[in-house]
Amino acid sequence: MNDHCEVFCAGNAVTDVLARPVDHLAPTGTSQRLEDVALGPGGNTVNTGIALARLGVNVRIAAAVGEDRFGQFLRERVRAEGLDDSGLLTLPNSKTSTSIVLVQSTGERRFLHFRGASAHFSEEHLAWEMVKGVRFFHYASAFALPAFDGAPLERALKRARELGCQTSVNVCWDVQGRWLSLLQPALAYTDYLFPNLEEGHELTGQTEPHAIAERLRDAGVKTVIVKLGAQGCYVESIEGAFTSPGFAVQPVDTTGAGDCFAAGFLATLCRGRSLMEAARFANAAGALATLGLGGADSAPTRAKVLAFLARLRTRGDVA
Repeated sequence: MNDHCEVFCAGNAVTDVLARPVDHLAPTGTSQRLEDVALGPGGNTVNTGIALARLGVNVRIAAAVGEDRFGQFLRERVRAEGLDDSGLLTLPNSKTSTSIVLVQSTGERRFLHFRGASAHFSEEHLAWEMVKGVRFFHYASAFALPAFDGAPLERALKRARELGCQTSVNVCWDVQGRWLSLLQPALAYTDYLFPNLEEGHELTGQTEPHAIAERLRDAGVKTVIVKLGAQGCYVESIEGAFTSPGFAVQPVDTTGAGDCFAAGFLATLCRGRSLMEAARFANAAGALATLGLGGADSAPTRAKVLAFLARLRTRGDVA
């Protein structure tokens, strides 16, 4: 049994180089000014892991970095947040996954991504003795790690279930367009699935949250959480369905907001709360994560989320 760790979070680790604002690119041979730049920890697993730790959850991450300064940077940042980094592997003769993130003035962004060490991280790298007894096995990077695509993810989730874990999967964008044909085998072993509206459409061909959730539940998922950005989220499970409205904020950078949302949802479930409470808390965590530059660096603490929700109650806002 693992009585300490509540969430085992597997997937990718990425160093993010962020620039803002980039609403267009200057012509070749010219230059344009930026208001802000940052070097930060990123990748779905690192973002989610750091967010969970800041929300008071005991978490262990599993991912790969390379033999370079970016890899050392990520390891140092993960340790500084109090995470167990024993599952953060350094793969020889590889470079750390890196994204150049071009953040628009609206907070939306474009990525230039180098996959690096993440291309080689697989189920064989997971320390399963560390998974037994963990409450949630969270795969943070569906479609982002080729060695987990298809049957390997199905096997990993099945094994996590056999070890007594609940399973959750965060959906990333499938640049190769395979979508449900690749993910479907794993859905029978998925307790919680986190697609956003666009990803849900690509997975199911449906455009409405309830239709997306219905299709994915028919494929085997127990609870589907469709992330709707500023509009909140739609949740459907055997217990019923509901929409939890979002919170109006002025975003600086939406990088990692979906990871912080998933962290908020899982953190609330770890405290034994309801799906409605999890959705509301996750919406707040995701919104607050957009107020700074960078994914993991902008993840809010539990105290900040609770203070934000308390201010809304004081003003009489309903959400």
